[in-house]
Amino acid sequence: MKKLPLHAWHQLRGAKAGEYAGFTMPLYYSQPLAEHKAVRDRAGVFDISHMGQFVCTGEKATAMLQYALANDVKSIGDGQALYSPLCKQDGGVLDDLIIYRYSPDRYRIIVNADTRQKDFNWLTALAGMFGVELSDLSAGQCLFAIQGPQAMALLAPHCGADPANLKFFGFMETTLFGANVFMARTGYTGEPGVEVSVALEDGLGVWESITEKLAIPPIGLVARDTLRLEPGYSLYGHELKEEWSPLESGIGWAVRLDVDDDFIGKEALFSLTGRGTDYLRAGLELIERGIPRADYPVTDGQQQVGIVTSGALSPTTGKSIALIRVQAPLAKPGTRLFVDIRGKPVEAVVVKLPFYVNPALRK
Repeated sequence: MKKLPLHAWHQLRGAKAGEYAGFTMPLYYSQPLAEHKAVRDRAGVFDISHMGQFVCTGEKATAMLQYALANDVKSIGDGQALYSPLCKQDGGVLDDLIIYRYSPDRYRIIVNADTRQKDFNWLTALAGMFGVELSDLSAGQCLFAIQGPQAMALLAPHCGADPANLKFFGFMETTLFGANVFMARTGYTGEPGVEVSVALEDGLGVWESITEKLAIPPIGLVARDTLRLEPGYSLYGHELKEEWSPLESGIGWAVRLDVDDDFIGKEALFSLTGRGTDYLRAGLELIERGIPRADYPVTDGQQQVGIVTSGALSPTTGKSIALIRVQAPLAKPGTRLFVDIRGKPVEAVVVKLPFYVNPALRK
């Protein structure tokens, strides 16, 4: 298995390690519930250096990405980011990723770890068609996510530019603790915060400054998963798969079928909008006691009608929650269903997503 650049640091701090996407990753350092609460209450930092980072350059970079991605690349300007599915011709989701536009001929792309090589091969083939260049920066970069209601205020005195001035899904090149960094107003927790990419040689210094000088605790994958589940964010391999379209996987909002430009999968997705999808993503809360887990069957009391894609006991709400893939007519909030937990049907109800929203972000 691959190791993060800061693997030795995580080991010395007693991180419980596990495998994820071919990497040895810190699952937790103390207690997952305490780590979850730290992010919701103040701030936490995640080492997400396992994710892939590419750069796309060339005169036709915008045209290539407009064709490659289901979202409207032309809708963003310099210094802005865009979330998008990367689809196959049949509309299935190869990955969900974020692109960052420096200029019409230069973009950064951040992709999921377990699809990194697949994405690079796919995009490299398209780059050749358009005469643009795709480079993989992943091995030379560390990537950290600093998230929480106080994250940006804590970082501000140590940044070359105040991160609070970044709009949501904006980014900039600046400094952090004296190191040159790429900083984006993005995250995966439902809290304010930034994601920071820094050169490998500066990674440890920046990480230790965040964790020691600012006393922002490191957070492992277990808390990261419950933090992303509460706001209802989809995870590749769970809610998103090659066999499922973005329209049935909860990210149809990131597909722009109304643009004139063609993109890979557009015809298939148009067809789906016409006839509808058989399954949809939905939120579920258990009424009875139990904890839903991924791959547990969902039934209507008589037969299986869906499956749990992600589930946990929510530390913030105290409720057992799940994202499910369910037959489309049953995805309506208020629908009573059952989760089969080790052979026992546990009653649940479909609810409107998200399960949790930071009150400060409701405005």
